[in-house]
Amino acid sequence: MADSVVSFVLDHLSQLMAREAKLLCGVEDRIKSLQNELEMINEFLNTSKSKKGIEKKVVSQIRDVAHLAEDVIDTYVAKVAIHERRTMMGRLLHSVHQARLLHDVAEKIDQIKNTISEIRNNKIKYEEFQESNSQSTTKAEEEEKEKERAQLLHKLRRNVEEEDVVGFVRDSNVVIRRLLEGGSSRNVVSIIGMGGLGKTTLARKVYNSREVKQYFRCCAWVYVSDECRVKEIFLGLLKHLMPNLEYQRRGNTKGKKRTREFNISKLSEEELKKLVRECLERKRYLVVLDDLWKTQDWDELHDAFPDDNKGSRILITSRLKEVALHTSHHPPYYLQFLSEDESWELFCKKVFRGEEYSSDLEPLGKQIVQSCRGLPLSIVVLAGLLANKEKSYREWSKVVGHVNWYLTQDETQVKDIVLKLSYDNLPRRLKPCFLFLGIFPEDFEIPVRPLLQRWVAEGFIQETGNRDPDDVAEDYLYELIDRSLVQVAAMKTSGGVKTCHIHDLLRDLCISESKEDKVFQVCTGNNILISTKPRRLSIHCNMGDYISSNNNDQSCIRSLFMFGPRYFFIPSELKRLFKGFKLVRVLELGTDSCGGKIPSNLGDFIHLRYLRIDSQHVRIIPASILTLQNLQTVDLGCWRLTIPISFPAQIWKLKHLRHLYAPGPIKLRGHYSKPSEVMWNLQTMNAIVLDEQASYLIYKGTFPNLKNLGLKISSGRKAKWPKLLQSLLQLSHLSKLRISFEMKLFEGSVSRNYVNSMEWHIGCKPQEVLQSIGQLSHVTTLNIRNALDLLTCRVTFPPNVIKLTLTGISCVTDEGMDSLGNHTKLQKLRLTGGFWSDSFDLNCVAGRFPQLQVFEMSGLKVRNWKLGNSAMLCLQSLIIHKCEMLDGIPNELWSLIALRKVQVKQPSEAMAHMLQNLEMKDGVELIVEPKERHDSTVILSMDEIWEAFNSRGIC
Repeated sequence: MADSVVSFVLDHLSQLMAREAKLLCGVEDRIKSLQNELEMINEFLNTSKSKKGIEKKVVSQIRDVAHLAEDVIDTYVAKVAIHERRTMMGRLLHSVHQARLLHDVAEKIDQIKNTISEIRNNKIKYEEFQESNSQSTTKAEEEEKEKERAQLLHKLRRNVEEEDVVGFVRDSNVVIRRLLEGGSSRNVVSIIGMGGLGKTTLARKVYNSREVKQYFRCCAWVYVSDECRVKEIFLGLLKHLMPNLEYQRRGNTKGKKRTREFNISKLSEEELKKLVRECLERKRYLVVLDDLWKTQDWDELHDAFPDDNKGSRILITSRLKEVALHTSHHPPYYLQFLSEDESWELFCKKVFRGEEYSSDLEPLGKQIVQSCRGLPLSIVVLAGLLANKEKSYREWSKVVGHVNWYLTQDETQVKDIVLKLSYDNLPRRLKPCFLFLGIFPEDFEIPVRPLLQRWVAEGFIQETGNRDPDDVAEDYLYELIDRSLVQVAAMKTSGGVKTCHIHDLLRDLCISESKEDKVFQVCTGNNILISTKPRRLSIHCNMGDYISSNNNDQSCIRSLFMFGPRYFFIPSELKRLFKGFKLVRVLELGTDSCGGKIPSNLGDFIHLRYLRIDSQHVRIIPASILTLQNLQTVDLGCWRLTIPISFPAQIWKLKHLRHLYAPGPIKLRGHYSKPSEVMWNLQTMNAIVLDEQASYLIYKGTFPNLKNLGLKISSGRKAKWPKLLQSLLQLSHLSKLRISFEMKLFEGSVSRNYVNSMEWHIGCKPQEVLQSIGQLSHVTTLNIRNALDLLTCRVTFPPNVIKLTLTGISCVTDEGMDSLGNHTKLQKLRLTGGFWSDSFDLNCVAGRFPQLQVFEMSGLKVRNWKLGNSAMLCLQSLIIHKCEMLDGIPNELWSLIALRKVQVKQPSEAMAHMLQNLEMKDGVELIVEPKERHDSTVILSMDEIWEAFNSRGIC
C-alpha cells in the first residue's frame, strides 16, 4: 500500500499545483522539487517485490514521509486560504504571522527532502551489504520456502475434501449436466467463487461421480495455483494419463531391472505439451485445472488439449470471473455459500464424528457456525480446533463472539489461503479500493453509489483519461466482484449493482492490512482509548463516548465516518469536532446527527471533497459552503420531503461539484446575477425548485453536463410552466429526469373531477406540460409524481424513454393508453394510482408497447384490462399490486412467448380465485401474495373517505 500512498500524494500535489497556484505562492519551487523526489522514490516502490526485513522497513519509512509531506502542504494551503478571506486590514495585521508560516513550511519541505535522501542512501547501502553477504538467502532457498508454503496451503485445501462431502447436491448436478451435455466440441466448464468456498471440493465430487467416470474415457486432475509452473502442470497431467510411466521406461534382464537413459523431467515444455496432447487425442477426456489464476496461464496450457469432436471437457476452478470468461464463451457456474442447515451438518460431522453430543451445545454451536457465514473452509478449520478441545459449554462459550480471531491465527493458514492470496494478487489500483471496504460495520449492506463517490473523493481513481471517474470506479467494483472479493447484495431494476457486502473474514483482512499501513482505523468501544494517528477514522462506538474520552491528534485525519448508534450533537460538540478535522476530505456524519443546522465554520474544510449529512431537518445550507472549491459531492439524503432547502444562489462557484443530493428540493436564495463560472463537472442535482432563478441558470448553460435532474413544480405560477420547462432543452446530456408536481389544498366547493386535474393544481393542461418534456430526446428514464390526468389525452413523452414511472394517476383513457403504447423504445412501465383516483378500463391496443419487458401497476382502480393481439410481445415480468377492482387477467397474456414471471399482490377475491384455478404454462412463475386480514380494522373505500371529507368541509 505504500506505493499507492506515494501515488496519491503525487496526484494530490499535481492537483494543488494546478488548482491552488495562488495559495502556493512562495513555495511552489520547493513543492515541485519535493514532487520530483517522491517520483524517484515511487519508482523504487514499483520495482520492489520483497516486503520483508529491511525492505519492509524502508517501505514503511517512505509511507510515513509521504504522509508527512502531504500534512505539511495541506496544512499550509488551509491556513493560506483562511488568510486570503480576511479583509485587507486583517491581512495586514497578520502579515508577520504569514511570513513566519511561509518560512516554516519551506524549512519543513527541505527537511522532508533530506529524509527522502537518507532513506534512498540507506537502501543503497543495504543492497551493497546484501550483495557482499555470502550468507544471504539464495534464490533456490527462496523458491524452496515458497514451495513448502504452497504444499501447506494445498494440504489445507485437501483437508476440506472428502468423498462424503456435505451439501453441493444441486451444485454437482448442475455441473455434471454441463459436462455431459453441450455437443461434441471440446468445451470448458468453470466453477467460480471466493477462496475457501468449496470450489475444489465440488470439482472433486463431480470428478469422482459415477456418471462422469462412465462418460469420459480418461480423466486427469492437476493443481495450478497462483504460481503456475507450466512444466510441472504437464508432468502432473502425465502422471494421470500415463500411470505406468516409470515402468514403460524400464526393461528387465534376468530378473534385474535396468533403466533406459530416459528422464521425462528433462523434456522441454513443448515436448511435454506434445506428449500430453498425444495421450488425449482421439479420446473423450476430462481434465480438471484446479485453482487457475491468470488468463496467460490458460493461453500457455490450452494447446495441449485437442478438440477431436469427442465431447471432451475441461473443468476449471477459479476465484476470477475474468479467467472463466477468457477460457470459454459459456457462462461460469457461481458457487454459493452453504445454507444454515448445510453449515451445521458439516460442523457436526467434523466436531462430533458421528458421536452423540449434549443438547446444551447445539445453541452455542449454531452461533459459532453462523459466524462462519456459510464458508466451508472456515467451518472445517474451526470444527477441527473444537474437535480437539473439551466438548463443554464452558469451552465453547470462549469461542462464541471470537470466531474470526480463532480462524485467522497463523497455525490455521486460513488467512493465507482465503485472504492473503486474493489480496496479494490484486492489481495495485484495486488494493486501496478493497481495503476501504473495511470501514463499514460487520454484515453492512454497502450502497454502491456513495461508495463509488467516496473512492473518487479519496483519490483512489487515477489515470482515467477522458473517462468519467465514476464510471472507472464502477469498473473497479465489478473487478472486485469478478475476483470473488465482493458479493452482490441487491440489484437495481436497471440491472446495475445497488448494494454489496464482503465476508467477515475479508473485512478482518482489510482492517489488519489497513492498520499496518495506517490506511484507516475502526474505533470501537474496545480501542477507544488507544492513541493512534490514522489517515481515515471510522467510528462504530457511541459518538458521545468518543468525544468525551478521546484526546488523540486528529489533525492528520483525511476521512471521518460515523456508523455508531444515532447521536445528536449539541452545537458546542459539533463545533469542536469540526475544529479538529481541518484537513478532512471525506466527511460522513450519522443520520440527523447535526439536527437542523449545519455549522457555519463548514467553510474551513478547504480540502473537503465529499460531504454526507443525512438529515431531514436541514433547511438552510450556510453560505460558507461556497468557499469549498474542491467539493465534489454533497449528499444530504434522498428526496423524500416537499419542504424546500435553502441554498446560496451562487452555486456556480462550486466548479468541481459533481453530485448534489438533498432530502427536499433545493431553493436558490439571494439575488441572482450572471454566473461567472460554468459547472462543467455537475452531473446530478436530485431535487431543485424550478423557478425563474433555476431556469435562468439552466438556460444560460451553467450546468451543461447535467445527467440526472429532479424538479419540483409548484402550484403558484400557473401559465409560466411551459416556458420554464423549455429551458431543459439546453441540457443535451440529460438522461434521467424526475418531476414532482405540487398538489394544492382541496377546496370544498371544487368538484372532484376538477381536483383530479393537472390544470387545477398547476394551471396548465397536460398537453402543455408534455409539449416541452416530449422534446427531451436524450432522456431515457422519466419519473413523474402526481401525474393526475396526464394519461387522459394524447401524450408525447421523450422519444427515447426506456423506463417510465407515473405515480398519483387519477384516470387513464383509451386515447392516453394508446399514445403511451406508441413509444416504441419503452421497456419498463410503472403506473401507480392516486389517493382520489377514478375507476377506468385499461385497453392496450393491438401492436402497442412492442419493446415493453416489465409492466407494473399499483393502486389503480382498473375495472377491466384488455390486451390486443401482438400487444406487449416482449413482456417478461408483470406486477399487479393492490388493484382491488381488477377481477381477471387477459387471456392473451398467457400466450406471450417472452413471459417469465407474474406477481400479484393483494388481489381481489375474484382474482385470487381465478389465479388459484389457473394452469400455468412451462417457464412462467406465478407468485400470489394474498391480503393480510385484520378483523378488527374497518377499511373505508376512497369514495367513503371523499364523502366524509366533503360532509365535514375538511380539505
